[in-house]
Amino acid sequence: MNLSHLISDAVLALTALGVLWYCFGQTPLYNRMLWGFFLMAITLAALTGVAVFSGYTPLEPLHDSLQRLAGSFGIVCLVTAVYALVMRQTLGLPAFGISLAIGLALFVVLLLPRIRPFEIVVAPLGMLLIMLMAVFALLRRNKQAIWLVIAVMLAGLATKGGALNLPLSPIDLYHYSLAGALICFGRANRSA
Repeated sequence: MNLSHLISDAVLALTALGVLWYCFGQTPLYNRMLWGFFLMAITLAALTGVAVFSGYTPLEPLHDSLQRLAGSFGIVCLVTAVYALVMRQTLGLPAFGISLAIGLALFVVLLLPRIRPFEIVVAPLGMLLIMLMAVFALLRRNKQAIWLVIAVMLAGLATKGGALNLPLSPIDLYHYSLAGALICFGRANRSA
């Protein structure tokens, strides 16, 4: 049992649910569903992480799969949702369906042993695309993009936190930084 990891994963799960509940209620349906898929993938991965860190090891394969789902399918949903947010568009069924199909195809492809090493590239590439969209939005004087920039910076801190010499565990730093990024994504949507 690892209490600090358990607590940080629980905070991440509760943050993702709270952001979905409070920040996306007025968002158009397909846009909200994309945000929801992203946030629910993180929530499910975090909840299974709580079980794993509490000592229930049979869920480790499920936890790994849900992390892979959040890092592939969830990232595709996030990039599409941020695009709609930045461009102030209401997505229709075709864009929604294409996003889901690409995300699920990416998840399945990353299960292949020869392709799995490329998994570490997907989330950073998604964050790079979001940062470029945020910069584009800032150039158009869209103030909500500040929250997107902060969210991407926190996500970057989450992935590179292990390189810092901090008294906090890299796993806990990842969970707390990712929770902060989710709050910023929610704030970007609320201020739209």
